[in-house]
Amino acid sequence: MKRAAVKSASAVLATGLALSGCGAGTTDQPSSSAAGAPDGAAVLRWAVPGNPTSFDPRKAAPLDPVFLDVVYESLVGRSAAGEIEPGLATEWEFSDENKVITFKLREGVKFHNGEEFNAEAVKASLEAYKKSGALVSSLSVLDKVDVVGPAEVKLTFSEPAGYMINLLAGEAGIVVAPGALDDPSLPSKPVGTGAFELASLQVGKVAFKKFEGYWNAAETTIGGVEMTVYSDESTRLRAVVSGQADGTSITPGQIKEAEAAGMTVIKAPNTTFNGILLNTGAGKLDDPKVRQALLYAIDRESINKNLYENSCAGLVQPFQEGFWANVPELNDVSSYYDPEKAKKLLAEAGLPNGMELTLEVGPNTSYQVLAQALQAQLQQVGIKATIKVLEFQQMITARRTGKFTATVALVQSGRPDPSQFVKDFYMKGGSYNPGAFSLDGVGELLAKARASEDVAERTAPMQEIIKKVTEAGPPVIPVCGVTYVGAFRKGVTGLDVPVIGDYHFNTVKISG
Repeated sequence: MKRAAVKSASAVLATGLALSGCGAGTTDQPSSSAAGAPDGAAVLRWAVPGNPTSFDPRKAAPLDPVFLDVVYESLVGRSAAGEIEPGLATEWEFSDENKVITFKLREGVKFHNGEEFNAEAVKASLEAYKKSGALVSSLSVLDKVDVVGPAEVKLTFSEPAGYMINLLAGEAGIVVAPGALDDPSLPSKPVGTGAFELASLQVGKVAFKKFEGYWNAAETTIGGVEMTVYSDESTRLRAVVSGQADGTSITPGQIKEAEAAGMTVIKAPNTTFNGILLNTGAGKLDDPKVRQALLYAIDRESINKNLYENSCAGLVQPFQEGFWANVPELNDVSSYYDPEKAKKLLAEAGLPNGMELTLEVGPNTSYQVLAQALQAQLQQVGIKATIKVLEFQQMITARRTGKFTATVALVQSGRPDPSQFVKDFYMKGGSYNPGAFSLDGVGELLAKARASEDVAERTAPMQEIIKKVTEAGPPVIPVCGVTYVGAFRKGVTGLDVPVIGDYHFNTVKISG
């Protein structure tokens, strides 16, 4: 049976989060007449917190899509709002109880180096991703890739894999030019099929220019994108206010300042949360009672109010309200702030006098402030936390290698699919599970949650996993669900909130 490649707007809740309010998540607002008509040659100047880790999808980090989406496209497309749509594949069909997906590919597409996009190129990328790097886990159930014809490819999986459509809308579905896959310069010289190609890469600045050979070049409304690094949130906002940049992501606490400066502000929930990632192989963190104590020691409502202007709602689960994998009965977090219960749990774990804990945090000011707030709250239950600040790349390396105790950071739970979060964080061998946390029954529930592409069938097993892990003391302690906030100068329109972390810069319009 053939599946429709495009989901209607009513399916947003099945793929992402509902956007709150008309226009809340987009800059599609009329430009003032003084601004003039959009300039198709204009370059969008976007302020970012750090340089790309790598343009090789096998080596890229979780926050790299803002760069990767400029130059690459995936087999399956996904809108900024989280709706599945055609990508490099125009349609697909499931068969053999969802163990096989056959893709019809878009024709007339070229890579930046002039190579033709076809089924052989898809096969080359997927097979390369299976061999080494960050995508091995994502594609572990992919048995083989068969070229059916120049514009048709068949993927066979070792188990039912309806969820794979979401994974192939992310990094695992990126198709790199075959001639560039084994080139050692790929991390700094990407060769994709995207609307833009890399123009220059240097420390602190990345520039992209419009790819004139893009299959949909007529719909690209700007001439390029320039990304400049400002690691501090205040500095990034000042860059936009002063005219050095056209836009950036900001914190909820900066909204009033941005609006007072006459900027357009967009905001909406997404599938990320602020939390503490624990290495359950370090110290006493393997004890469920210690992890439960950490869960009950945090005053999430206070953090939301005092640090985030009520724009980071408290969470004890990885999925925000409105997302299909969210567990409704865990949305009231008030009962999860209980310092006395936290102290009792520590005592039951053999730590009546408390314990020491190192909190690693990156260079971003907002996360250091969060770490300080958590430090103060943990102190109240006898957990003496020491904050260790790491450089941007050090933080990425620490999380990747598992050489940390507890990191305070942004965690992406919905990209590319919530079941991948479960595999990476809750299963032995997971990419972000250095302590080998595991829980009986989760593997079987995960298989059920991945079999179908229909979220109605996936919801119950996913919710059961989250309830079991929360009760057992999770290896990732959620603090609050992030609201994405973007600020732009007047005259910039067409930017949407990236609900699942997919960025679409080619539709931006710049006037004035």
